[in-house]
Amino acid sequence: MKMRSNWLATILLVVLCTSLATADNTTTTTVAPTTAATTPVPKINVMKSDLCKKCVCLSNPDYSQIDCSERKMNLLFSVDEWKILQNGDVTFDVIKFEHNNITNLTGFPSYPVKRLYLGFNHIETIAKSAFANLTQLTKLDLSHNKLKVKQLDPDVFRGVYDVHDYLPLGKMIELDLGYNELHSLDPDVFEHLPNLETLILSGNTFQVVDHNAATAISGLISLKTLDMSFMELAELPDYLLHGPRDLETIILTGNLFDELPDDLHLAPNLRELVLDENPIGNLTGDNVFPTLPYLTYLSMSYMPDLEEIGAGAFSELQNLTTLILASNPKLGRIDVNAFSKNTTNPEILAYPPMKKLHIHNNNLTTLEHKLFQRWDLITELDLRYNYWTCDCSNRWLIEVLMVQINNTTPLWIHDVNCYQPNALRNLPLIQLSTEENRLTCSIEGGSPSGSLFLIGLLVGILLCIPILLGSVAIWRRGCLGLNRNNYGANRSLYNRANFNDELHI
Repeated sequence: MKMRSNWLATILLVVLCTSLATADNTTTTTVAPTTAATTPVPKINVMKSDLCKKCVCLSNPDYSQIDCSERKMNLLFSVDEWKILQNGDVTFDVIKFEHNNITNLTGFPSYPVKRLYLGFNHIETIAKSAFANLTQLTKLDLSHNKLKVKQLDPDVFRGVYDVHDYLPLGKMIELDLGYNELHSLDPDVFEHLPNLETLILSGNTFQVVDHNAATAISGLISLKTLDMSFMELAELPDYLLHGPRDLETIILTGNLFDELPDDLHLAPNLRELVLDENPIGNLTGDNVFPTLPYLTYLSMSYMPDLEEIGAGAFSELQNLTTLILASNPKLGRIDVNAFSKNTTNPEILAYPPMKKLHIHNNNLTTLEHKLFQRWDLITELDLRYNYWTCDCSNRWLIEVLMVQINNTTPLWIHDVNCYQPNALRNLPLIQLSTEENRLTCSIEGGSPSGSLFLIGLLVGILLCIPILLGSVAIWRRGCLGLNRNNYGANRSLYNRANFNDELHI
């Protein structure tokens, strides 16, 4: 019995020691991986990497950029170079690949870039979902490439696939497709860009905005800025501006419009409009601006055929604060009622609150005082390089307005010179504003002395007329011995007319 008890005690002791050893080993095994998992992976010093030797890297708290422009690159970054960016200690908001030899775009890896510049390359094809992994992308510049409508497929801009469908590139708000080889657009090309606010199509020779292109543009309900400059357009389709109801800026520079576009009234929230370098004729008759109650900025410069701004041309732009009407070589007249608008009170006219008026380098000779009611509120007024007539018809311009310009923008008083009369040609108007008795009313093209001569001649003629008439009357009556030889003969033939005959003379 005693031996059996010793064996049992020995067995129990071995079991207990084995259990303790196992527990100790288990605890050690559990702790070890936890310690390894908390060890941070070291970040790559991007600024000292080969990538930043190849390209120009800039990083500061406000702006971070990697610029790989003009590096004769045929491809984008290699896999290893993308890994440097993905594991680097700096996140670049801007990446530039401009002015290279890139022809094809394949898919980009995941990276939080916000603005991507690919302009001035030779890009012809773009893979489907090429930008899907760039989920933070807000601006994409594809300008100055060789993209055509067939290669610009709607699936190019689709996002990552999620359960049942492709997600949109929801943060993309600006797309530049300018100066490619586009003549139209796929009607669904922007279906994966629902929040696009700025679309640039300039430099693509559409000539006509066809139905497909109009459908694509009008479907951008969030669009705020549309640039269709230098596209050889002579008109806009009727339904182009129906969709984007929040459109604020339209740029139509360098097209072939000979009249104001008909459908501007379909953009009621328009705030800025640029019509430079178009062959638009006179703004008279029906060719005047429609009601655009929020328009504050208008530019109509470098227009070769614009000669006259007629009455009511800008009357429906009652919130206009900036007008750039410069370098129009034939523009010689702005009607006194070009800006004013009738109100419910016929004795009161409404005027836009103009602050910046640039009418330099035109063919203007005079400027109407009543063109605006409050000239004193205009803080920028540029009158340089015109053909000003320096006589009493411009007295207010010379003696009041030039003083105002000298006080607000003194640099702009230079090159505001007289053109007529010849005696004052090239004399600065600001100099005349400080001199007295130099402004005379003269006939256009003549001199003051010539005008005085004509006035004297007219007065002399008016004085001679009654003298001549009196002399004729005296001669007919025979006074002073004139005409007496025929008096007796004529008297024998005289018969007094009766009363009735005198009434019918």
